[in-house]
Amino acid sequence: MSKNYYTCLVGIGFKSENNYRDKPLAYCPYGSAGIIYNGKDTMLKSYETFVLKKDSNGFVQCTGVYSRTTIKHISAWLKEIAPNIRYSTMKKCYLDNVAINAETGEIKALNGKRDVYGFQEVEA
Repeated sequence: MSKNYYTCLVGIGFKSENNYRDKPLAYCPYGSAGIIYNGKDTMLKSYETFVLKKDSNGFVQCTGVYSRTTIKHISAWLKEIAPNIRYSTMKKCYLDNVAINAETGEIKALNGKRDVYGFQEVEA
């Protein structure tokens, strides 16, 4: 694993290798982004920002659309983790403040509570 992953993860409280696992994106292996597993969620970290999260129920949400390079990271992560979702769909979900289920396409609203990464809770 790269030094960059360890630096950014320790900064948000991941201090033990047992608490996370990371790997580069298959479709963007040399970019400044990677897949982060925190035990229950699969997230995309682009540069220093957590951008996408797929929770244990299969819902994917986005914290923003950011730069042109981050858009490439988002597309690569979706291709690998949620191949049924395209960037344009994810952008619309972000703008509408909703999450989409990667398997079923179900849409659910997000409520106002944010976690430490900037993601909101999916309404039941």
